[in-house]
Amino acid sequence: MNDLLDAARSLRAVVEAEADATDRDTTLTPELVDAFAQSGLNHLQVPKELGGLEADVDTMLDVFEELAHQDGSVGWTFMANANATGMCSMFDPTVARQMLEGRPEVVCAGQFVSRGKARRVDGGFQVQGRFQFGSGSGRASWIGGGALVRDDEGELERNEAGMPRVLAFVVPRDSVELTGNWDVMGLRGTGSFDYTIPDQFVEEGRTFWLFDGEPRCGGGVYRLGVVGFAGIGHAGWALGVARRALDEIRDILTSGRARIGGAELREQQVVQRGFSEHLLALRSVRLLVHDTIGGIVRDLDDGRPMTKAMQDELVSAVTYETSICMEVVRWAYMTSGSSGLRNPSVLQRCFRDMCVGAQHIYVDPRCYDELGKGLLEVTS
Repeated sequence: MNDLLDAARSLRAVVEAEADATDRDTTLTPELVDAFAQSGLNHLQVPKELGGLEADVDTMLDVFEELAHQDGSVGWTFMANANATGMCSMFDPTVARQMLEGRPEVVCAGQFVSRGKARRVDGGFQVQGRFQFGSGSGRASWIGGGALVRDDEGELERNEAGMPRVLAFVVPRDSVELTGNWDVMGLRGTGSFDYTIPDQFVEEGRTFWLFDGEPRCGGGVYRLGVVGFAGIGHAGWALGVARRALDEIRDILTSGRARIGGAELREQQVVQRGFSEHLLALRSVRLLVHDTIGGIVRDLDDGRPMTKAMQDELVSAVTYETSICMEVVRWAYMTSGSSGLRNPSVLQRCFRDMCVGAQHIYVDPRCYDELGKGLLEVTS
């Protein structure tokens, strides 16, 4: 799988050349869209049975880290599209192959949370809804949504446990209205637009039950569930942005940067210690997420079922890793002085991007509470 990481590394020149335009235009440039299609990486997380790459977990993490190191917005867009496209493992395989096979430019985007409405009709569902945070929607061929399903009397469809079922689905991009609302501080280039899905039919083969469904193809990684699967992208992205911030501050320090009337910053013990501590912290959490996610997927490959305890451990590991990455970036930016203050500044962009990425609901520290309850055998 090192060929995939090499393919990601080969994109650095075009990613860095287009980074300013992506930030300005709030979405990937046509040059980047073409580059990703030609790289063959768009289907990094798609099962081989559907014509995808089905990379191993370490390679997925490494590719996400590499692209985020090149640029935070580009890396976030890629991982969001890759994750959404990987959800095709939940669709009818015949339908999914028609969507993806032999079409390296095709990606999915969108938010699968239950903000929409759905009702059963012959052959599928009638769906509609308004959604937010459609990262990568500007280049997507298919855009997803989520909905609660009601019958003609307005009653919710429920699972065996009595909980409302959430239907996830994708519809063609040309049937969706992108409504903007993405003027933000960081991750500006991700095109995380609001969007409206007008009332329309979606065939059953392009739907799945968000929390009750099982993958229709692929290895153990697809049995992580939608929550666990998303953690791979979040983990790799945070590592890449934090590592880039450290690389940038190291270049600033080794260039002889000094404060007015003082010695070079790199000669100051507090800076030497700070750089070392943050580098070691970053290396530690990198090992944490590789070990945690990789270990869980190995268990799934061996036939163990995905459990809530496994999900709590995975999400908590990614959340902790992201908090450390945020601190690494904050330290690098604050140490840079005016070098990181003025545009253009890669380090400033790392800081802005990480401030936004670290606010994502996925890395909410309340996940530690759930992990602790399980570890301490709290039943209430």
